[in-house]
Amino acid sequence: PSSRPATYMSPIPMPTTTPVRVAIVGGGLTGAAVGRALRRALPAESVVVWEGLAQLGGRMMTERTTVLGGATGLADSGAQYVTVTDDADVAEAHKPLYDSLAAAGVLVPMRGRIEGGRAADGGGTNYVAPQGVASIVERVFSMSSLSPCCSRRATALRHVAARGEEARSRWELTSADGRCEQFDGVVVACPIPDMLALIDTGEGGAWLDGASGVGRADLTGVQYSSRYALTLFYPASAAAVFAAHIDWAARYVSKADDDAIVYLAHDSAKRGGDDGGAVSLVVHTSVPYGIRALKAAEPEESVLADLRARVGKLLPWLPEPESLVLRPWRVSQVRYPVALPGGAACLPLRPAAGGRAAPALVLAGDAFSPLGSRFDGCVQSGESAAAAVLAALVGT
Repeated sequence: PSSRPATYMSPIPMPTTTPVRVAIVGGGLTGAAVGRALRRALPAESVVVWEGLAQLGGRMMTERTTVLGGATGLADSGAQYVTVTDDADVAEAHKPLYDSLAAAGVLVPMRGRIEGGRAADGGGTNYVAPQGVASIVERVFSMSSLSPCCSRRATALRHVAARGEEARSRWELTSADGRCEQFDGVVVACPIPDMLALIDTGEGGAWLDGASGVGRADLTGVQYSSRYALTLFYPASAAAVFAAHIDWAARYVSKADDDAIVYLAHDSAKRGGDDGGAVSLVVHTSVPYGIRALKAAEPEESVLADLRARVGKLLPWLPEPESLVLRPWRVSQVRYPVALPGGAACLPLRPAAGGRAAPALVLAGDAFSPLGSRFDGCVQSGESAAAAVLAALVGT
């Protein structure tokens, strides 16, 4: 069955000629998809994006470093590759985006071999990003002529009543660096724990509590996987060593081989790295290992030493890395998305008392898409959230 909501990719209404401003909280893939969809109806100056981290991408994280000799090292420590959904309707709807990214060289078919696999990927084409998965998000924002504000973490969201002749109230969004701006609509596109923390600073939390059908309990019940990602960087000369010992670009590790590590990626090879850049290896732990170590507040030095020892047993030929990064992912993939009525892919919030002049507030992300934590799920939720905001702006 199709996972496409009834309103998905429907014609987006043009809002009133009165200038409007919409904020997107979150510079990951969902936020980029929201921005892309909003730009079909709004000028670039009407769309503002705040991202709390210093770089775009969210969980589509690309580590960047420089190794001996000046070679650039890239490695995807979050999402690894993009697999086109098996949902034919959604795949067709997203084909223009895939085609645009492919034409720009941002996405290319994955050439390397994957040893093992997982059923959740489905049978669609696998794509990789030669410049890292974060470049996908960066490109979607760029093609929308949007310039997100990085290192701008939203800390408060407050409802501001209409004044005088104003027909519509607004949202006041405040950031950790002291920025305070008002918007006619806000899309919150970050993981649910961060989302709830933000809307609970103001009236948005009460709107959620007063919602019918889907409410706070449904959101707090969403479970995310937790894991560690270890990235090891080597000089370009190590490419020959890797080529002599492995012929895969990615490998899913069985529990019999190791009970903590589930995935290895010869990341530079996975991305088609034949440009003489640094060699990179990415290691993902299992969810139980991640949960156990994070709950126990294990020192990162202990986790790092344990993982390096385990990797050494799996790949005893590995040379000593020049640099490494251990990234704890407390919030990784969504295990089961929120089941929204009608197969919807976002959650618009309204005050319990109603009122057509209430400013738009929409929650979006992989936790709301029937497709879950995958490229198409984030894009689907972003498209739906943009349609919901624009519909609210014109009072439909």
